[in-house]
Amino acid sequence: MSSLPHPARKALVILSIALSALVAGFGLGRALGAGKILGDVTVLDVDLGRTTPDQALAALGDLEDRLNALPASFTVRGEPAGLEGAQVGFTLDRDRMVDEAMTLGRTGTISSQFRHWLRSLFTDVELPVASSIDDGLADEVFDQWDAELVANPAFEGAVLVEGGSLAPQYPREGEGIDRAIARTLLLIELSKLDRSTAVLPVVAIRPKLTATDVDRALAEARLWTKDQIVLATAEIDVVFTPDQLLAALRSRPVELSPSRLELFFDPEAVAPVLAAVQGQVEQAPVDARFVIDGYDVSIAPGQKGTLIDPGATAQALAAAATTAGRSGTLPVIEGAEPATTTETLEALDVRHLVASFTTYHDCCQNRVVNIHLIADKIDGVIVRPGDTFDLNSFIGQRTIEDGYLEDGTIEGGEIIKTVGGGVSQFATTFYNAVFWGGYEDVTHKPHSFYFSRYPEGIEATISWPAPDLAFRNDSAAAVLIKTEYTDTSITVQFYGNNDGRVVVGSHRGGNTEIAVAREGGPGAHKVTSTRSDRYSPTEPTTRYRANPEVEPGTQKKIQSPAGGWSVTITRTIVQGGTTETQEWVVRYSAKPEIIELNPCEMPETTTTCPTTTTVPPTTTETTVGG
Repeated sequence: MSSLPHPARKALVILSIALSALVAGFGLGRALGAGKILGDVTVLDVDLGRTTPDQALAALGDLEDRLNALPASFTVRGEPAGLEGAQVGFTLDRDRMVDEAMTLGRTGTISSQFRHWLRSLFTDVELPVASSIDDGLADEVFDQWDAELVANPAFEGAVLVEGGSLAPQYPREGEGIDRAIARTLLLIELSKLDRSTAVLPVVAIRPKLTATDVDRALAEARLWTKDQIVLATAEIDVVFTPDQLLAALRSRPVELSPSRLELFFDPEAVAPVLAAVQGQVEQAPVDARFVIDGYDVSIAPGQKGTLIDPGATAQALAAAATTAGRSGTLPVIEGAEPATTTETLEALDVRHLVASFTTYHDCCQNRVVNIHLIADKIDGVIVRPGDTFDLNSFIGQRTIEDGYLEDGTIEGGEIIKTVGGGVSQFATTFYNAVFWGGYEDVTHKPHSFYFSRYPEGIEATISWPAPDLAFRNDSAAAVLIKTEYTDTSITVQFYGNNDGRVVVGSHRGGNTEIAVAREGGPGAHKVTSTRSDRYSPTEPTTRYRANPEVEPGTQKKIQSPAGGWSVTITRTIVQGGTTETQEWVVRYSAKPEIIELNPCEMPETTTTCPTTTTVPPTTTETTVGG
């Protein structure tokens, strides 16, 4: 060392110090980066540097969500086609990318690891995106685009019946999206944040079948339909004539090894022949049903039946068509289960009436027709435990085509006529069955104005599409909803299982009566309710409306005024040692008086009324609704 010139010795010392610092920095970086990704590593715009594997996985999960939410655009034959990643099952291989990131700077020799660390001080390492799509889902998308945008599929051939005779249709070439290239392009675009519009190539598609395959199937079809086929039971022979066999014959390509054109008889085309003999062979199953006797519910058991199976019959015809005798057994299902079995109804655990409520109305109005239509549609509905039932979703929009008539509806503080109006009478009755049955109130809205024909505070209105009325069956048994009506009343009944407790209520002439017809056992939930005194009263206002048909000096009363107020409704449900209290504040708005005047008499008008010598009498018109 002492023999080196002084400047050289100085440079060597500096170099030695710098190298020692780099080595120390390398060691410190390795120590601080233990269990983390070393250096600056990115995937698209996500920085994974110096994060733990769990943190990196979470960051890549967010990236996957962003990529999936970003539309990808393509064109097929110049026509636009778009999708989002979720439609084709796009996912990032997060584990693979994190594993690869964790190996960076940790594999190879110490010198190679040192060189990686040194490079990372100045540049980021960009990790390629590892991703995949679901080929099955992608093919479903391509099938749709082929049908809509290419619209020239390959035809595999068929055997058809034309003019009562068999005719071949030979295969022909078509076109379709090049699936292999398209999958690659999809994956490339879905793996980018900065997306462009990729062009998916369309190629010729050759059919798998040949004219020889069609001719072979045609010869087989002639054999199948050359003569009648007889399928028999112990009681009856069913004869299928050649014409009937021709009418039911179908063909379809099947991708076996090798592919072929398969013949079969269509069960739907066979069914009309079977219909002629059903009365001699079949005994229809009988559905189990609920039987209501007073407050109690029992089950009339279902009965098994005997049915001809059209699908199996079609298969039996195909089997018989290739036999010398051209005959077989008519497939019959013995012990066919009814659509609704006794076991199905028993599992619903509907035992007795839980709550019933009746409200009354005048007869012979349009609203009564509307109420009866809804009652008929809901009668017999079953709401299973845990399910939510809402009136609007089940009933749908009320239309003239469905038989609904115009009647009163509150809109903008005024009662006007709308199609399906007046059905809040049913909503209120239904809501009281929910309320006194102790079921969960999901949503309900009281009327804006008070109507004495409904229980004050415990009432509801519906219109389309809102407001709505919904409840959840939070009991362990199903709820069977039954409805009854007369010309002047509507009743809604909830049957279920409340350990025998039965509540029957009604509202008439402004009075509500609630009676506990049966106390029930110790497991019953018991409902009580209180209504506060009226508070926060409001006075009605008067609205004037111009109507040139009203003579000056007269007025036409469209709506009579009524005051408004608030009440608080409390429902208490006691079951065993548990008490649940619920509270609703119901606000009734003051109903404004609406008066129509001639425009010349409107407040603050500058129009002068013509001079008249005779003042016609005041006329009044009132509208009832809700």
